[in-house]
Amino acid sequence: MLNLKKYHIPSSVVWVTCIICAIPLLLNVLGFDFGTLSYKSDPYQIARIQEYERLSELKEYLLGRNFHTIFVSFTIAIAFLTVLLSFIDFRIKGDVSTPIVGIALFCAGLLDTFHILVSTQVIRVPDQQVYLTAFTWFFCRMFHASILILGVSIFLVRLDLFKEENRKNARRFVIYSGVVFVLLTLITMKILINRSDFAPSGLNPNNNIARGYDLIPLILYIISAVYLFPKFYQRHPSVFSQTLLLSSIPAIATQLYMAFGSNEMYDNNFNISHVMTAFTYFIPFAGISLNYLQTHRSEQSVIRELHREAARRKNIQEILSGVLTSSVSVIMGLKAIRNSAGHIIDFEWILINDMSEPIFGVDASSAYGKRMSKVMPKALAEGWLELFIKVIDSGHPLNHEYFSPHYNKWLLMVGAKLRDGIALTVNDISKRKNALKELMDAEKLAVTGRVSRTIAHEVRNPLTNIDLSLQQLKEELKADSDAASPYLDIINRNSMRINQLITELLNSSKPTQIEVKECNVNDVLDDTLQLAIDRIHLKKIKLVKEYSSNIPPVMLDAEKIKTAFINLIINAVEAMEEEKGMLTIRTKNSANRCVIEVEDNGSGISKENLENLFVPFFSKKSKGMGLGLTAAQNIIISHKGTIDVDSTVGKGTKFTVTF
Repeated sequence: MLNLKKYHIPSSVVWVTCIICAIPLLLNVLGFDFGTLSYKSDPYQIARIQEYERLSELKEYLLGRNFHTIFVSFTIAIAFLTVLLSFIDFRIKGDVSTPIVGIALFCAGLLDTFHILVSTQVIRVPDQQVYLTAFTWFFCRMFHASILILGVSIFLVRLDLFKEENRKNARRFVIYSGVVFVLLTLITMKILINRSDFAPSGLNPNNNIARGYDLIPLILYIISAVYLFPKFYQRHPSVFSQTLLLSSIPAIATQLYMAFGSNEMYDNNFNISHVMTAFTYFIPFAGISLNYLQTHRSEQSVIRELHREAARRKNIQEILSGVLTSSVSVIMGLKAIRNSAGHIIDFEWILINDMSEPIFGVDASSAYGKRMSKVMPKALAEGWLELFIKVIDSGHPLNHEYFSPHYNKWLLMVGAKLRDGIALTVNDISKRKNALKELMDAEKLAVTGRVSRTIAHEVRNPLTNIDLSLQQLKEELKADSDAASPYLDIINRNSMRINQLITELLNSSKPTQIEVKECNVNDVLDDTLQLAIDRIHLKKIKLVKEYSSNIPPVMLDAEKIKTAFINLIINAVEAMEEEKGMLTIRTKNSANRCVIEVEDNGSGISKENLENLFVPFFSKKSKGMGLGLTAAQNIIISHKGTIDVDSTVGKGTKFTVTF
């Protein structure tokens, strides 16, 4: 679940509350008096007033006025609350129609406030008080109908108002509309006060003088209920607009009670009409309250859904984080960087795991947001950019396996298009490749051994017969031995040469029997170099030894491994020119494995010849038999080691032996 920040009342709100409480005291100090009595009350006068209040007609009149004050006050309170909730709804939902209608109801409430001030004689108009009270009540109803029609009509006439592109002007429009509506209300109040003589009177001053005019608001409410409010609800569907339409029913009922039922102020129909008016105000208030409640519930539902989504994403993030941290593959997410013409010129990392460091030497934490050309320029030099562009343009997944000369590893790249970029995994498959190579070498050695033994068997049998026949021939030709001796010696030497070749072939192709013990590779190499030092000095070759002192002891058959090393060293010496050669013997510890490198700056080996380098009898030397490297490989494999070669024509060759 998301952590919800605990709500605290802002200190500014607390200060405003305190200031409001202190304002009456400050106004009293400045001379303002909020009392209604300007003199000290006389108990005798109060007793007389109470006697008058006990008169039945006056008592009924005062009781009617009190009920009237209660109903209208309730109406005013509802109007004020409605506008407050409408602005809250506007802030939450951004629907401009709600505050505009809320302001219209608020202004109608302001006129009701004026009406109650007249009826309670807070606003005094000489000689016309009773008539003006009844007439303002009529004007309240007509103003309520008129200003609602004005507020609703704005949204029916201007359909283009408050579309998405005009939302930024919504608050300004609400303020301007509010100012206009309030000014209309104040102007109406001013006219009613200044032209109080305009209020018509009847035969009886206590008659409801507005009865003849009550048909006007009745017609307005009917028009609103039949056409305007339904259209408004159609274009701005909400609980509030629906209840606004519903409020037209008690509004029409109010006018019917007044126009066709009420004869006197505070009579049955007069009081019922005030209850209906309060109900008319209450229905939109209930609607805006339900609207707010519905919004709140929707918001809570969204929050719960966000909580579930956040929990789900957190779970997925933990799973992905586990995959990223535990994966033996390099996992990358790359975003394409394009130039002004839209062509991809580089890639930027948006995701990379920690396996990038052991495989590529790249710190994952520092690679985020950086370009590949800055962090891994070697990869781009090996054609990664072209491969990724092809995947993004074609949409086809990537499955590419190759040997990286810069990182000296076999790499398997699997990727797919991800938006305007690529998701990629890179695996170091060098061990698998080396194991496969060792398996193929072992199989090749086994096949060579079988072929060699077959050849040796088939050749040695007739060779033995030749040797026996040669010995017999020498016995029989003793008398003429001087003449035949040179030819017999030629046959004997070549027979011995053939026998030696067969023996070497068998030795190079059969598994070498070794007796291992713990050895220091550096010492073994020094002993081997002593066997070849004469040749090195004879060709005036510079010898460089770069031995690591951190080499772990290795289980070796020292005599056998010297044979392998001497073959590598002699090959290097023979490949270099006199006085220009440099032979480098290097040892190092790589992941607790012993690595020996024999490097020269000789003529190098072409790619075609590299493939056949360890094949028996393959040699480009004029006097070479092509069995030295085969024997060296056989000895190294017998020690459960590996031998690799890297060569560039004209630059030199490097043999790498790993135990």
